[in-house]
Amino acid sequence: MEIPTDIQWLLSLGPKFSLPIASTEFPLFKLIADGEDCIQTIQDKEQQEIERNNLTTLIRDHLRKPKSSVRDKFVLDTLHSTKKFLKDNKNVLVLNADKGNVTVLMYKDEYEKKLQQMVNDISTYRVLKRDPTNKLQEKNNEIVEKLFKHKMIDTRGKYQLITKTAIAPRLYGLPKIHKEGLPLRPICSSVNSPSYKLCKYVVNVLENITKTSKYNVKDTIAFKNKIKDTYIFDDESLVSFDVVSLFPSIPVDHALEIIASKWDDIKNHTNLTKELFMNMVRFCIRDNRYFSFNNKIYEQRSGMPMGSPASPVIADIVMEDLLQKFEEDSHHKPRLLTKYVDDLFAIVKTDAVEDMLNILNGYNRSIKFTVEVETDGQLSFLDTLIIRRNNLLSFDWYKKPTASGRLINYNSNHDKATIVNTAKNFVRRVLSISDEVYHEENIKAIKNILENNEFPTHIIQSYIRDYFVKLNTNKPTNDTKKMYKSTTFVSGLSNRIKYSNIYDREKFKLAFTYNNTLQRRIFSNTKSRIEKFDKSDVIYKINCNGDGSHVCDKVYVGTTKSKLKTRISGHKSNIKNRDNPNDNKTALTQHCRTTGHSPDLENVTIMQHERNSNKRYILEMLHIINTPSDKRINFKSDTDHCAYAYRELINNNKKGL
Repeated sequence: MEIPTDIQWLLSLGPKFSLPIASTEFPLFKLIADGEDCIQTIQDKEQQEIERNNLTTLIRDHLRKPKSSVRDKFVLDTLHSTKKFLKDNKNVLVLNADKGNVTVLMYKDEYEKKLQQMVNDISTYRVLKRDPTNKLQEKNNEIVEKLFKHKMIDTRGKYQLITKTAIAPRLYGLPKIHKEGLPLRPICSSVNSPSYKLCKYVVNVLENITKTSKYNVKDTIAFKNKIKDTYIFDDESLVSFDVVSLFPSIPVDHALEIIASKWDDIKNHTNLTKELFMNMVRFCIRDNRYFSFNNKIYEQRSGMPMGSPASPVIADIVMEDLLQKFEEDSHHKPRLLTKYVDDLFAIVKTDAVEDMLNILNGYNRSIKFTVEVETDGQLSFLDTLIIRRNNLLSFDWYKKPTASGRLINYNSNHDKATIVNTAKNFVRRVLSISDEVYHEENIKAIKNILENNEFPTHIIQSYIRDYFVKLNTNKPTNDTKKMYKSTTFVSGLSNRIKYSNIYDREKFKLAFTYNNTLQRRIFSNTKSRIEKFDKSDVIYKINCNGDGSHVCDKVYVGTTKSKLKTRISGHKSNIKNRDNPNDNKTALTQHCRTTGHSPDLENVTIMQHERNSNKRYILEMLHIINTPSDKRINFKSDTDHCAYAYRELINNNKKGL
């Protein structure tokens, strides 16, 4: 298949590239909701009203400015062409690669065939007869209630851990471009799964027992600092070991035994009893290994799923135990041994390398290592190329063959501070990793990569210059901790909001969210579809069908944190019992009672999704106000708390003023 050049260019910008916002897609309601949520951090009510007027003035001024630049128009035109191309070629998926930040186009039937073949492996997966989500959600909430009852968590903690809108984890695959045949790495998206929040709670406790590990390094620079002054003898070799598919290889029962054996350390970081804590861990890592794919529910029979919040810390605990056992069993201990997740680096006697590999592979039959030994005095590990020179080590930056060199493009519609910091961090990482002798070549590579990401030459030079200036400057530390509020980023507007006074700037910081990226607009969502009525945290609209003989064009706007089907079930119950005066009726129920009409509860429209409950209620009001007054079923009181400034802004925007 031939892909037009302009479409290739747009896809090459990557999933994080933030697109210009077309005038017809301006997120007015979202900006008002975000802004009002910020304004409510101000204690003084009169000042709040002043800032509401200031917010609407900022938005109105932005809307009156000249429209898109020539470049923005080109990007939007190319976006339109790309969407049309993908619509005409429905069998093409746009995916992220497993590694290297590369965009991959794959035929849909090929993708589904590979993933289906994977889940058909009966030694790893089995099909479940029924979806266990509701049962697991009940068990999760029973555990949380027990924690609360025994005063191990407070009311706020209970609210954070209880779940009432759980869905099954959803399987998708990332192409492994570094492997022959382009196999897929299976990922289980566990967000909103029954144990997701409880898993995070458990992880926060378990992370404490690996923080003092003598083996762990947190990143490449820490690794370099740990080994840089090491002397290498002639009879020693630099070696690295890597686990084949670590997470699916973790022996879960063995991991539970290790965790139980470390209770003396764990109990210092929790007020739970050992029995209750182990029950929670067991529930999180053994009972919740399931997912949905292609309209079926599967259970993972062994190992930990990629995507579970518990998998990284469980893997770390198992690897820590493995290395401790290895050092106990080995007759030829490495002189230096360190790890980053499942990657091990060691300096070991050359004739003991094979023995070390055999001992590591003997730890557990499900965990298998591969080994790489230095070649011509060089070995790559993480982002470093470790080079042996006269029995000492030197370091160069190592760019993996699969790496795309793609950063946030300079012309992405991101906050410029985010773009600048991304580039400066890249410069810092490359030059910090590499020794001075390699800086000249690496500076050329930095310039090339940043130029490919459309950074101007003079700006690139300033970033490199800044690195060397700050290298000899003590950076001041800011100990002031602030809470964050978020707002949708709109170029030319959001920074004006950030530096305005619409929020308490002494206590809060403003963080930007990016909702108009290529990831959202172009890249394929290959996770199992969540059915409309299983969605939660939504603003919805219900049309009235009239009474059969008379057409009714009125609509009801509502919001729910629960699953939509739960809220609609409540509407059905209210309407069924609409003549009971003791029931607290909604406006929809009263409309049905007074007119005899029937609402169309089977074709509910989801208007917007918003997790933040305060913003969701604001959005509900805005959608009600945006509905013509003669078509509203909602009570007038449903919008009483909406500021006049917002009403005026919405009405003027509808008129194009």
